[in-house]
Amino acid sequence: MKKIILSIVTAAFISAPAMAFEDRLSVGLSYNHGVYAADGKEVNQNRTGGTDRTTNVTGKAFVDTYASVLVELSLNDTVSIGVDYAFDAPQTPKNINSGEGGDGTTDIEVEASFEDLTTVYLLAKSDLGVYAKVGISQMDIDVTSKNAGTYPDQSTDGTTAAIGYEAEMADGLAIRAEVAYHSFDDVEANNGITSSNSSQRNEITVSNMEGATARVSLVKSF
Repeated sequence: MKKIILSIVTAAFISAPAMAFEDRLSVGLSYNHGVYAADGKEVNQNRTGGTDRTTNVTGKAFVDTYASVLVELSLNDTVSIGVDYAFDAPQTPKNINSGEGGDGTTDIEVEASFEDLTTVYLLAKSDLGVYAKVGISQMDIDVTSKNAGTYPDQSTDGTTAAIGYEAEMADGLAIRAEVAYHSFDDVEANNGITSSNSSQRNEITVSNMEGATARVSLVKSF
């Protein structure tokens, strides 16, 4: 799916110089409200007594809001290509595993924040203002923990599909309302401890990351 979307967006960029431009450039600010879910697995190795402990969380959902900005280039009155960027995207709730520390009694706390969420997309709009959008995304995942060592930052790729409606106003302004579905690749990380004799090694795997968002955007065309 990502290869198909990438091919479409790349073809649009290549063909852009040969097309007649109308509103050549647009910028916008968006407010995003979403529901997100993922499956998680955490393995706590070398606990007291020499027993590994695995904690599985299936389909854990959370709700969050964030702002993003967009820059868009109109290829004609129907098709546009754009980039959407969110510096501080959703953050997961804190996951607390009681008594999972190396001494068998200390609580382990893990949470993740999604940063630098960037989406390159292709948008097609009808004369009625209804539009569809597909894109490829990348974001960084900053995992923070308490009593579980330090997890390195990770990055993941994904795809986005959306439908929406644009209402044009005066002076090149427009309001957009949009709903979207997002899906991301799996992520694995560990706390960097390799010696099974000195400290506890913790590993986390996040899979089936997906979300649905509702968005309102204010867009200005030049």
